[in-house]
Amino acid sequence: MEEALYVKESAQTIYIRAQGHVTAALCSDLKSRIFERLEAKPPVDNVLVDLSGCDYMDSTFLGLLVGINKRFLRFAERPLTVIRPSPPCTDLLRTIGILRMVKVLDQPVAFPDAMEAIVPAEKATAEFLLDVHENLMDLSEENRRKFSTLYTVLKSQIGKTGDEP
Repeated sequence: MEEALYVKESAQTIYIRAQGHVTAALCSDLKSRIFERLEAKPPVDNVLVDLSGCDYMDSTFLGLLVGINKRFLRFAERPLTVIRPSPPCTDLLRTIGILRMVKVLDQPVAFPDAMEAIVPAEKATAEFLLDVHENLMDLSEENRRKFSTLYTVLKSQIGKTGDEP
């Protein structure tokens, strides 16, 4: 199945639908749009993430979900809601430690028609990748070990780009 992320806001609810294999290519645009909206008025009442048609999420998307959840908790004092996660997604959410942080609904929820497709970004920046992976590393010591090499590589890339004229 093709990689796709869809988003729409309706009645102070942000709807996100992930389909297929979701990877870093779609994540940076989604992050900026969701974070910007969470900080705007009127406040967002719900963030719903439909994972029923998603069969894989890379660590970047997982880290973005953690970041969205943290930001939403800060503004709304409740977690985002994951709708009908597929079995592979449930396993990934459990393994990485996200399942215990979010609300999960196993029944379908009506999503708006005509959701907007997120267009793949040119390339995720090292800063963006570092940020979302730090979210995952904060969840557990096991995650810290899992992503330590990536963390080191990204930090060195950021250092190099920061030193260039």
